[in-house]
Amino acid sequence: MKFTQEELPGGALKVTLEGALDIAGAGVIDLPFNIIAGSRKKILLDFTKVDFLASIGIRVLVQMARTVGQRGGVVVLLNPNDAARRVLMSTGVDTIIKLVDDEASAMAAIA
Repeated sequence: MKFTQEELPGGALKVTLEGALDIAGAGVIDLPFNIIAGSRKKILLDFTKVDFLASIGIRVLVQMARTVGQRGGVVVLLNPNDAARRVLMSTGVDTIIKLVDDEASAMAAIA
């Protein structure tokens, strides 16, 4: 799992993920995501290049979203593939993290 960070207008942070969000991938992002969640209120997670999502990856995402939400912030997930979208919706994660298909919708959701 690789990830990059990009500052967006309005104090938002875009985190682009690439690879598998499995046990190894979750291990790579767990600590950085905790730091981001503790310091940011508007987070856009770009899932365009995520090719696999395991339950441990979902845990990391939910933990981030709950931490940010407790501080009055929002986490938006951009462009999950069909398999990831189905898993996120069937587990109810889409009630905690807004799922969007394009960057314009993502920017509106974090504005």
